[in-house]
Amino acid sequence: MTIELDMKQDADEKAMNEEYAREREHIRKQDIEKKDRETMTMDTSHMSPETKQFWKLERRDVMRRRIFRDNGPSNTDWLNNQNH
Repeated sequence: MTIELDMKQDADEKAMNEEYAREREHIRKQDIEKKDRETMTMDTSHMSPETKQFWKLERRDVMRRRIFRDNGPSNTDWLNNQNH
């Protein structure tokens, strides 16, 4: 009976750990989404050319992640030629 109780506790603990991991992943994705939205809406009109370039590159990274969510190999050269 003790073995069965230990097995049930192990299974419960494993289920809780899996749920916690899913929750952490959900929160991580929400944080990324929030950061991406902030990056895309950043007003660069008052920034130096170097800072504008930084934010332009950040936006490009956001677009790459959003367009190619599968994280597989992609040809994204066309992104590099936009808005020059």
